[in-house]
Amino acid sequence: MRAVTFEGRFKVEVKGVPDAAVQQPGDVVIKVTSSAICGSDIHFYNGRIPIPHTGWVMGHEYVGEVVEVGDEVTKLKPGERVVGASYASCGECFYCLRSWPSQCMKQEHFGSGMLPGAQAEYLRVPYGQSTLVKVPDGLSDERAILVGDVLPTGYFAVERGEVRRGDVVVVVGSGPVGLCAQMCALMVEPKVVIAIDSVPERLELSRRIGAVPVDLNAEDPGGVIREHTEGRGADAVLEAVGDQEALRSCFQYVRPGGTISAVGVYSEAQFQFPMFLAYLRDLTFRIGACPAKNYLAKLLSMIERGKLDPTLILTHSLSLEEAPHGYDMFANHKESCVKVVLKP
Repeated sequence: MRAVTFEGRFKVEVKGVPDAAVQQPGDVVIKVTSSAICGSDIHFYNGRIPIPHTGWVMGHEYVGEVVEVGDEVTKLKPGERVVGASYASCGECFYCLRSWPSQCMKQEHFGSGMLPGAQAEYLRVPYGQSTLVKVPDGLSDERAILVGDVLPTGYFAVERGEVRRGDVVVVVGSGPVGLCAQMCALMVEPKVVIAIDSVPERLELSRRIGAVPVDLNAEDPGGVIREHTEGRGADAVLEAVGDQEALRSCFQYVRPGGTISAVGVYSEAQFQFPMFLAYLRDLTFRIGACPAKNYLAKLLSMIERGKLDPTLILTHSLSLEEAPHGYDMFANHKESCVKVVLKP
């Protein structure tokens, strides 16, 4: 089968790899009908998260059709359309039973050198019944694909930020996760959502979503936030970038007694946490990987009912063979690229 493989820093190729097949009784094999390039894929692509070996299949965002199931799979059958989380989780361990599948003791990540990824013609999904959910009839791939990773991560950021009606919310970053966080925050009916970024096309999408865009290259974000809060600072700051500068800025933007919710993929080993400042200002700080599986069915239902439409952030649709171009566009902010969908 054809797949997108990691071949070194700034290099991916589309080539033949071994076919996906059932290996364990709980496996499900799907024919991928759409996959996507995620910001965390770019961390591998640009070397920010170093991987010592090459040749592994990329990607963890996918929609597909079931083609084969293992002997223990009873809730899914060939022909059904499914979407899944970016990692496989067993559904039975200590953490899964306590609604933390992101900490599953048997967890395997797609496209990170652990499991072959989803940017391929077919995908093997371990623990298929726990990892996959059915896509409602009539829901297009484009409306469903973001449910597996970036949309639940945005929703998780809002939930952990304890955003309430009437709040002033700041979202640091208007990439795909940040845009999803802005959509989800606006559903709570805050006073305002302020979106901070420096990429014009991303800021324009923030404006279209209904947020107040702030260009780091042209404005002082702190000043804008103070104008909206009588000088206090934001009630909740949601960090969707995943680097030290972005994380440090959150402590400047949040009000005393406020909450910082960080969901960006933070790959550096250390961060100098402002402990005394956080103590004096009674801050709540939360960080972590989204337990995406918890939100799949809920978000699909919201999209089906018209409460959410994440398709706004999908700017490019390419064939699988065009994936190297898609990675280059996304990583280097070319051609107004925000989010790329790949079609096998």
